Amino acid sequence: MVCLVVSARAAEIHVDPAGSDTNPGTKGAPLATIPAARDAVRKLRAAGETGDVDVLLQDGRYALDETLVFGMEDAAPEGAVTRYLAAEGASPLVSGGRVISGWEKTNLQDGKVWRAKVPWATGEAFFHCLYDGGTLLQRAQSEGFRVEVDANRNRYAGKLEDRINFTFAGEALKPWENLEDLEIFGAPTRAWLRNYLGIASVDPNAKTATLSVPATYNMFGGWVVENCIDHLDKSGEWVLNSKKGILYYWPESGTPGDRIIAPVLNELIRVEGVNDASLAGTRDQPVEGIVFEGLRFAHADRQKWLPGDKGLQHDWNMWDKTNGLVRFRGARNCVIRNCTFFDSGSDGVRLDLFCQKITVEGSTFRCLGGTGILLAGYGPGKKDVNHGNIIHNNEITRVGQLFLHSPGVFVWQSGHNRISHNHIHDQAYTGMVVSGVRRRFFAPVFAGMGEKNPFGRWQFPNGTREHLPTIRWEEISLSSVTDWAAYEPYMHARGNIIEFNEVHDCLKLLHDGNCIYLSGNGDGNIVRHNVTYNHPNGAMIRTDDDSHGATVSHNLMFGTMSDSGIAIKGLNTAQHNVFINCILTTGGAGNTVDPDSELSRNVFYFTAGTHPGSFHKKIERVGAGLDFNVYYDEGGNARQILNAQRKKDKKEKIDVHSVAGDPMFSDHAHGDFSFKAGSPALELGIDPLPREMVARMGTSRDPFLQRFAKGVPLATHRGGEARGRKNK
Repeated sequence: MVCLVVSARAAEIHVDPAGSDTNPGTKGAPLATIPAARDAVRKLRAAGETGDVDVLLQDGRYALDETLVFGMEDAAPEGAVTRYLAAEGASPLVSGGRVISGWEKTNLQDGKVWRAKVPWATGEAFFHCLYDGGTLLQRAQSEGFRVEVDANRNRYAGKLEDRINFTFAGEALKPWENLEDLEIFGAPTRAWLRNYLGIASVDPNAKTATLSVPATYNMFGGWVVENCIDHLDKSGEWVLNSKKGILYYWPESGTPGDRIIAPVLNELIRVEGVNDASLAGTRDQPVEGIVFEGLRFAHADRQKWLPGDKGLQHDWNMWDKTNGLVRFRGARNCVIRNCTFFDSGSDGVRLDLFCQKITVEGSTFRCLGGTGILLAGYGPGKKDVNHGNIIHNNEITRVGQLFLHSPGVFVWQSGHNRISHNHIHDQAYTGMVVSGVRRRFFAPVFAGMGEKNPFGRWQFPNGTREHLPTIRWEEISLSSVTDWAAYEPYMHARGNIIEFNEVHDCLKLLHDGNCIYLSGNGDGNIVRHNVTYNHPNGAMIRTDDDSHGATVSHNLMFGTMSDSGIAIKGLNTAQHNVFINCILTTGGAGNTVDPDSELSRNVFYFTAGTHPGSFHKKIERVGAGLDFNVYYDEGGNARQILNAQRKKDKKEKIDVHSVAGDPMFSDHAHGDFSFKAGSPALELGIDPLPREMVARMGTSRDPFLQRFAKGVPLATHRGGEARGRKNK
């Protein structure tokens, strides 16, 4: 029996690892587990409780042996919530890991390798990451080997077989007895992603191999073998043999401690209602009113790609995948507040399928193998039910430690969300992505209309995992293969507001990434009042292929490591931005900039010693919308550069009213980018970025300006590295 404790605020159920699930759940006699507390809430609701219910968790580790699911029976009544929150002064840990014990020495590597029996780690329980305390351990890796493309075929095109079958040299691969346990890790053709791929078979005589799932693109480039006992040759490495149920580990300290933790779950908590995938969606029933507050979550497994998976852009994540520390899948009016997500091979929080009015705020995401926060609706079609969510005031750092391409925040086919006041930094790849499905993936529609695919240089074979299987073909009716208005109704990543975020120190290990990135998105996205810096190459803010109708305005960008500030493709607007030691550029590959784009009323300011060669690059395709800008170089070359830019356009339509002159910032050294009286920026109608606006950038607990005002060089802010790889 569960006792109801009456308080002015809510009914209370108390939980303590030292308690017992046979207790009544009072403060003096708490329950021991969260599943028991969930069941106790159900009993309260069934007994007629319609108000708020608080489940108060005391300090301690709450280990889950199976995913804890909150279904329709757990939804709070209208106007009420059920909160799972830390008790006053407590910091409870919800863990999906199991502590490994029973270690014994082996004779491998002169007795430096230990082993432990893990008979539970077979089949779906096979784990892909391991922790020693708070350290993510490196799974044993081979030396790198290369896969070359046959001279008779294009490494970028080809058939699905080119993504599954490949040849290798020497002894890189062998038909090991536990081949199903092994994976190869590398970048197939492109440098903006990484794949973990299972090995189905190896022919050592023919030097050929077949993968259990296709690579994202053609097999080409550098790879390593992981989880092979032959390559357990360095301290800190480990190997799992599922056939024998044995874990091998070479501890750096010489002996394994009592903090070796392996994940036993792919996801810890799932809030899941009834999801109706049909167009009408009349049976959608979201779970409502669940709140998690002040909790810590850790130790879910890294996702394993399976034959039925459907990839999001570039396979940067998988659609509707069982993966994550906390996952909403059919939910509305739920909250995550002041929680910490860390030390996990998985994503932090996922919002899959029907997710509306979900708030994730005040939380920390660090040291994750996948994405920090993922919002993923349905693929292109008429089913649009992932929208209106809030991602606010979170710190997201060093995520993507395994799948290196993982963004801090990934918004895919999800719209009208507010992504605000987040601090994203120290990323192997990109800070934030807003995307949908690019038009080139609609090639089957082009063929049905009897027209040539205008994006024909990219051909996707049948069986492609990326994007193609997410498209709801029966709902697609295109009147044109080139008119954006025909496509936009299917591009659900529209109307998002991305504001007051601080994003920096991205792209530490991979290539061609950005701080804030838009691609294949619907109309009406707004990127404003963000600050970016310490980006080594690629643009800080980029609208890429099939990005349309976005407004990029009032952003503050510091070219502390490279000079690319904003890169524009498509028909988009970039106005009222402040470029410090960085420039505006457009894209060449794929789509190009629309000449009707409005790229005006920006300030470009170069400090002494930076020697700008130009304020723009690749502007041949832009039109008269590039105008009314202020260009300044403390070295005195702004007028010369501006005149050279004008001459590049033979029609002399760009920068007609632009000015080379000092914008006369009020006090830019201390974060005040407003203008003094007499500034040419005021005459051209450029909006200022006053100190009070800059002070709002970043999180409330650690605002950007607080650090900037101390005079600390931007390049030294917050350091740290993403996890390195032998084949990077």
